[in-house]
Amino acid sequence: MNGRWWSTPVWEAPGWKALDRGTFRGATAMVACMTVTVLQAHGTPLRIVIGALGVLAALGMLLGRRTLPSVLGALGATIAMGSGLAISLLVPTGLGSFPVLAGVSVLPLRLPAGPVRTTAVAVMSAAFGIAIMVVTGSLAGLLAAVGAWLLADRSVEHTALQAERDRAVALLAEVEASRQALQEAAAVEERSRIAREMHDVLAHSLAGLSVQLQAVRAIAGREGAPASLTGPIDRAADLARDGVQEARAAVGALRHAPLRGVDDLKGLVGGFPGDARLRVTGRPCPLGPEAGHAVYRAVQEALTNAARYATGSVIEVDVAWSERELLVDVRDHGLPAGRGPSGVKGSGTGLRSMAERIEAVGGTLSAGPVPGGAGWRIEMRVPVAGAGGGAGPAGKMGS
Repeated sequence: MNGRWWSTPVWEAPGWKALDRGTFRGATAMVACMTVTVLQAHGTPLRIVIGALGVLAALGMLLGRRTLPSVLGALGATIAMGSGLAISLLVPTGLGSFPVLAGVSVLPLRLPAGPVRTTAVAVMSAAFGIAIMVVTGSLAGLLAAVGAWLLADRSVEHTALQAERDRAVALLAEVEASRQALQEAAAVEERSRIAREMHDVLAHSLAGLSVQLQAVRAIAGREGAPASLTGPIDRAADLARDGVQEARAAVGALRHAPLRGVDDLKGLVGGFPGDARLRVTGRPCPLGPEAGHAVYRAVQEALTNAARYATGSVIEVDVAWSERELLVDVRDHGLPAGRGPSGVKGSGTGLRSMAERIEAVGGTLSAGPVPGGAGWRIEMRVPVAGAGGGAGPAGKMGS
């Protein structure tokens, strides 16, 4: 397996993005505005021309919104604005300004920051202002250029804020995982301290008591003490020996870190800083504690990586129980349209670490792009007890 699976994710490759709510709302508004504009046009030939320009504007906006920052995205936004300007000049009473303003809000996001972006926005804003001035016959129409410029600036600021928010979500996911690790380390240290005290005080005391009782029993036997005396001494000695064994077992248990299991996934998903959802189906079956802990850690790593590379996407965690295995599926829907990765990079060993954990408990892990859709998917299969799974207490989650 490729240990650098998360370092070159599929979402970073240029290409089309899934149709999101924002794109759907924009397309609906575009269709409505173009329909009104066509109805405002006089004569069938003009209506056909306006309809064709409206379709061209819609396709341009679709190209501009659904691709990552690129020349094609800038070209799409420019086509939408040019079509809108032509519509505004041909049908002054229509709504040709809508595709212009929509394009102005997208164009800066498809161009690199600097003189190229500034010049492109200035030219398109000036063209819009001049078109409105010609349509209205008033110099006041030039104010439209100012409005277009401000809209472009607002779009850039909003995108920058969204990028910072995405980065914050990814960092929060990292911090939460680190905080949990620190808490567990602190708990292990405290349990070790208690174990040492139990060993030094309780176990030693019980061992000393057992030795003393054995000595008393030997003396009582040698002196011919009656059974009414030796009987209680024997029972006390047995209790002391049992106490020593139980104390040693308790000390051994305290020295081992507590393992998280499938039950803890609800808290893990609920505390995730992004939009994560958990769904559990099937009837829970016995699952070894090591297997439950491996599943928990793998899901935690998958959530953290999704926060890095698909920030803003809904992350779905599906837990499906069957008689023979536990199937856990973690998937996202890729980066939302117009968004980029958070910029928070991992170690590049996420997949390898998850796979090793799952394989160590007899399971399998597969990862890759979602077939026929957008996003990335992690699938874990772990056998349950009685089907080749690990023995031990059941790790269950209610459905």
